[in-house]
Amino acid sequence: MGLKEIADVQLAHIATIDFSHSSQLIVGFDTTIRYIAGLLSAYDLVTSASVPYASGYNTTLINILLANAVILADLIAPQFSTPSGLPRFFVNTTSHVALDGPVPFTNPLTNKTYTSVINTAIAGTNLLEFHRLSDLTGNQTYRQLADKAVSNLINPKPPPIYPGLVGSMLDIETGKFLTYDAGWKSEIDSFFEYLIKSSIYNPVASTARTYSTFWTTAVQSTLQHLAVHPHGHPELTFITELNASGHPLWRMDDYACFAGGNLLLGGAHLDRRDIIDLGLNLTDGCHRTYNSTAAGLNPLSYAWYGPDDRASDSKYNGNSTAALLARAFFEQHGFFPTQELHTLFPEPVESLMYAYRITGDPIWQDYSWEIFQATQRAGKRNGVKMSSVWNVSRLLGGEQLDYLPSYYFAETLKYQYLTFSQPDLVSLDDFVFNTECHPLRIQKSTCL
Repeated sequence: MGLKEIADVQLAHIATIDFSHSSQLIVGFDTTIRYIAGLLSAYDLVTSASVPYASGYNTTLINILLANAVILADLIAPQFSTPSGLPRFFVNTTSHVALDGPVPFTNPLTNKTYTSVINTAIAGTNLLEFHRLSDLTGNQTYRQLADKAVSNLINPKPPPIYPGLVGSMLDIETGKFLTYDAGWKSEIDSFFEYLIKSSIYNPVASTARTYSTFWTTAVQSTLQHLAVHPHGHPELTFITELNASGHPLWRMDDYACFAGGNLLLGGAHLDRRDIIDLGLNLTDGCHRTYNSTAAGLNPLSYAWYGPDDRASDSKYNGNSTAALLARAFFEQHGFFPTQELHTLFPEPVESLMYAYRITGDPIWQDYSWEIFQATQRAGKRNGVKMSSVWNVSRLLGGEQLDYLPSYYFAETLKYQYLTFSQPDLVSLDDFVFNTECHPLRIQKSTCL
């Protein structure tokens, strides 16, 4: 963007921060995807000849970026000191002891409760950051920690109902899956995202083929079992969730809308037209959840009527008020909102960015612009610069919510900016984005 003076101020400020300890427990997952990734991304961007204005920065301050990433990675490394290699949730930076998360998990099939658990997304979302850190520092410890954690996920025990479609929760002590409520939903999402992205980051790494193959297996099962058209709406494509018994729930959340972009990226990388088509159809389906509501914004979650013309949740069947309202909305739009909250989500615009960059079709830019305008109308009013909204089924989203998430700046706006930038700016040929939209430089020196 040419804002070098602002970047200089930020670099100087980062150099003053002591990352070596915290007065509170820190979450390893957030530290990785936000702090470590942000530092590595800044380092890659200001040292890359492929990015405009990436010159003239203070070398000492640039090196501090990488040094701080190392400090943080070493700080959270104790989370991986478990029998399985799966990470624990918290780290105490004073005692250097990792702790389990605050919420136990009760298996819905056995009713047994576990306290030492971690979800699949957290366990599988270290590959990009830790691989990049190893490549920049020469210290392979970080790569080994991430790979060991993921080894539990790509060798799932017990095996999933459908190949590759792993569940959402694991036992840290044994490394075994506790449930197979499959999908591309929250608690699973970024595990799939990172499998193909780590292969793109370094195609000749020893793990690249294994990760790519597992991702492709999961995608093939998705094509066969999860990708669906709502009853009577062949124009729409969604990816359903499965419950713990493997039955489709005919529902989807906003988080799963990242999958369109991930499928596009992976399909292009593997030259798989069928995967690209699924990515485009899903991206279009997610976009339609915006322009179908009164606010022009998508709901947090939504559902539809399955092949038997029934919803999985019985309250949306029959003649109750909720069922009649859902049915009326569904007949017109092919889905109905189940949680009408909107918190400036990045996932759909992320997929729109990939759709535009991979196809070059300006229709995807148009869709992103529509979403930007709807967000401005709903969030920027009543003297507030930007906010979330409570109910997308109301004009302008109804009452404003006093919540402006950091990912709105880190992801949502950045993806939209990149959608309207020249494709060679932070090119997909040179960078791979982590799950918080921090671009990391691809290992071109080792690419085939």
